Amino acid sequence: MEYIVICDFDGTITIEDTVNSMANKFAGNQWKNLDDMWMSGQYDAREISQKILDMMKTNEVELKEFIRGIAIDSKFKEFIDYIREKCIEFYIISDGFDFNIENILENNEIEGLMSFSNILQFEGSNLLGVYPNTNENCRKCANCKSNLINDINLDNKKIIYIGDGHSDKCASKNADYIFAKKDLANYLRENEIEFMEFENFADVLSKVKRIIS
Repeated sequence: MEYIVICDFDGTITIEDTVNSMANKFAGNQWKNLDDMWMSGQYDAREISQKILDMMKTNEVELKEFIRGIAIDSKFKEFIDYIREKCIEFYIISDGFDFNIENILENNEIEGLMSFSNILQFEGSNLLGVYPNTNENCRKCANCKSNLINDINLDNKKIIYIGDGHSDKCASKNADYIFAKKDLANYLRENEIEFMEFENFADVLSKVKRIIS
């Protein structure tokens, strides 16, 4: 049996959501109202995302320093080592930004992971989001994880999905095995969808080893 691992980034690999942390640091309190609008699913996620970016008063140097201070799950490296040892495909799919993913992985000396996310660009002190993977028929998320999974998993491998939040709800339903915590776990529980709850990647690693064996 062949497997593919799809993993969220913000709040899953990282201890905290990097975009929320950016907004808390560099934007006013009003960004939380916009986040509530996104969570409701009634608004175009790209527009909400850009409005939050517009509130942030920072620049590339300052933001890079801040982002690189965000911690990752202490057991994630051990998990990745096992995935590589077993030659299992692994992808980060995030509704956050490439700038955050690249800087945090580099700061933790983790190389060679494939990721799909939104793109963060800098125009002086202005932040611009680019959203290449939006589902125009939905728009509830800026980066459509479900479509990306379909594009990636062309060989119909068994999907192991790891996530924690709103942007994982639709995508996780494509998986054969779901690891969930926080909002995603609550959603799956309420909808009677089978999943394995986890606190950190030590939990995920032990259960993935059983699945693979």
